[in-house]
Amino acid sequence: MNNLLLSVLAACCYVCSSVEQILDDNVITASPQPYSFSYVAGRYPGQVDRQHSETSDGNGVVRGSFAYVDPRHQIRMVEYVADKNGFHPVLSNPVADTPIVAAAKQHHADLFQRIAEEHARIAAERDAIAATADPNKLIQNNY
Repeated sequence: MNNLLLSVLAACCYVCSSVEQILDDNVITASPQPYSFSYVAGRYPGQVDRQHSETSDGNGVVRGSFAYVDPRHQIRMVEYVADKNGFHPVLSNPVADTPIVAAAKQHHADLFQRIAEEHARIAAERDAIAATADPNKLIQNNY
């Protein structure tokens, strides 16, 4: 029984020391390095149905393109840039929204507009209240 207890205790100590190394905040990560790759592939020998190429300048900007054959046998091509401002794809022939997707997008835009108007109204009310408040009183904004 004592041997089992000692074994469990030793295992716990080992796991705790291993976890400390994983959670160490002093890990130094290397700076990005430039790279470049490309490939072509297919489901069957001799038949290419997709390709991908990408390059990085080592400063956080990645440029690339990929293409594939969709289920309707259309070639889809995407060129992209990923940088500090996000991912920016450009599609050669974008897929058109279905009526349901178009309606959902419009509904989202309408909700966004209503929320923006409500927030503007609330801000105007707060400004009006602040303008009529006692000028000798210290106002603290907690937002």
